[in-house]
Amino acid sequence: MVKQRISIKDVDLSINGSVIGGAEEITCTVSRDNEEAYEGGTYKPVEIVDGKLHVAGTITRAFIDVDLLNELMPNAALTAPFDIRGSIANGKTPGRTINIFGAKLDSFDINSLTIDGYAKNALPFKALDWRLDP
Repeated sequence: MVKQRISIKDVDLSINGSVIGGAEEITCTVSRDNEEAYEGGTYKPVEIVDGKLHVAGTITRAFIDVDLLNELMPNAALTAPFDIRGSIANGKTPGRTINIFGAKLDSFDINSLTIDGYAKNALPFKALDWRLDP
């Protein structure tokens, strides 16, 4: 399994291109399994291929504009999929922009938000895909 841990700063959270909030920091782990590919009728693998992609992380000190969220999606659940955009804080390419697509919170309770929209706790999430901008 190939694993990469990423810290992200200057974070925007968006739904359908509209920024609905931000976060102080996000830590994210991107991993991919390696799997063997077999030809029909053989017992030895013919190549090693990239397997399943896993993108998961934690959002720290998030702010969500609940009024804007309700305006954009009036009848939707509070845990709608969202996108994350921010700058990499460490590693070989600090300052590069990363995009995380189709993120969804693992668990969320409306009572964990303060009256002004800040999350009291760290929010764990999983996502569908990611991309680094040049």
